[in-house]
Amino acid sequence: MARGGISFDGIGVQQATFKAGENLISLVETKGRDGVVGVPVAITDSGEVDLGVVGETIFGIINVYEMDNHVSVTFRGFVTNVPTKSTPPTIGKIVAFDEDGTVKDSSTTAKLRNPVFVEVDGTAKTATVFLG
Repeated sequence: MARGGISFDGIGVQQATFKAGENLISLVETKGRDGVVGVPVAITDSGEVDLGVVGETIFGIINVYEMDNHVSVTFRGFVTNVPTKSTPPTIGKIVAFDEDGTVKDSSTTAKLRNPVFVEVDGTAKTATVFLG
């Protein structure tokens, strides 16, 4: 929890279930089901989410990966502890895919729904993201 008792975790969260795409299934084979919790995803097919292209705006964050290759994805609200890389993202910037299931600043501003960074912990290499 941040100084002053402010915590965004779970505020306004909405989730839906999707099928996992091929790249996500492969990542689970490497990292395990728990290893993909918190990984950002994009909509890639009808009712399906998968890992996104570097620089593309994220759709949501995996909450649960089920044994039958379905995933619960948080697509709205605040999500904490989203993994980032060594270079901390910028508060207020649009959230985009980086490599290895992490997020970074987007170079674009033109999206219908813009997830943005609201907190960044450069030491822990995590961020809080408002998904919209």
